[in-house]
Amino acid sequence: MWSIGGWASKNRSMHPRQDPTPAHRLLAAGQQGYLTAEQAVRLGLPAGALDRLAAQGHWDRPARGLYDLRPGQDSLDRRVWAAVLLAGEPCAVGGLGALHLLGMALDVPGLVVWVPDDRRPRPASPARIRRDGLDRLARAGGIPPRICAEDALLDACRGLAAGPMVSLLADAIRLRLTTAQRVADQLESRRRVPNRRLIEAILGDLHGVESTLEWTYRRDVERAHRLPEARRQVSLSAGTRSDVSYEGFGVLVELDGRRGHLDAAAAFRDLARDNRHAGAGLITLRYGSADVRGRPCQVARQVWATLVARGLGEPFHPCRRCQTT
Repeated sequence: MWSIGGWASKNRSMHPRQDPTPAHRLLAAGQQGYLTAEQAVRLGLPAGALDRLAAQGHWDRPARGLYDLRPGQDSLDRRVWAAVLLAGEPCAVGGLGALHLLGMALDVPGLVVWVPDDRRPRPASPARIRRDGLDRLARAGGIPPRICAEDALLDACRGLAAGPMVSLLADAIRLRLTTAQRVADQLESRRRVPNRRLIEAILGDLHGVESTLEWTYRRDVERAHRLPEARRQVSLSAGTRSDVSYEGFGVLVELDGRRGHLDAAAAFRDLARDNRHAGAGLITLRYGSADVRGRPCQVARQVWATLVARGLGEPFHPCRRCQTT
């Protein structure tokens, strides 16, 4: 867990002894420009000097006991530090804010900070202060403190539909912040989870899947039409990786999301990979989001026909959507 002393010693070690920067400014620099009154007094600033600096406009006082040495600046990281300093120790950022601190690029519409279950939340915080009854704080870490990835993901999944939930979980697993098994284990330890069955189903279906589009292909194209089970994220040539591989048939499927279309360098690498695979006798079928989400039955029939040409002896199995269109 973070501490005043820990931050102060860390900042001092980053600067030579002859550095004339006052200790309170070094500490504030590591806290996105914020300093509590308690920290300032411990580092030798007289209590009266704090109010004088605020009155003269050098510092701002956004809340009682908190001083801003960079008034007028705003960012998510600054709001995080203001929230944890106001919440006091121990505390930890939760939900999407925690996932942001762990390295995920996310929109964070509102911060959540967890405090012990027996503490009364303090007012005037830029975050929603919640009391922790599931030992999230025991598994928290980092500076500023944040709950672990598994807890943050399960909290963030509350109320999400399947698509956004797949995207969130798949991104966290792709970035190696956690694994599907670790999230599943944490889910098992919680008694009440509103959408438990959906989370369990998605976690059990994420092996090799790195995007919502890949998950939708597996569900609406492959499984809905009882195509052979493919392997995911397979390397069939040096330095390359294919989204879907129907082994034994020499058929590959690449799924291109919006980012793939916008990245010209990535598109060129994909073209070189496909040409290399063609030289090895592998057929590559390529589909975008509009195909997989808007025309899954047509995609399934095309994949099936290609597999049949390569030796598949199974008939095409229409899904419910096929039968109603």
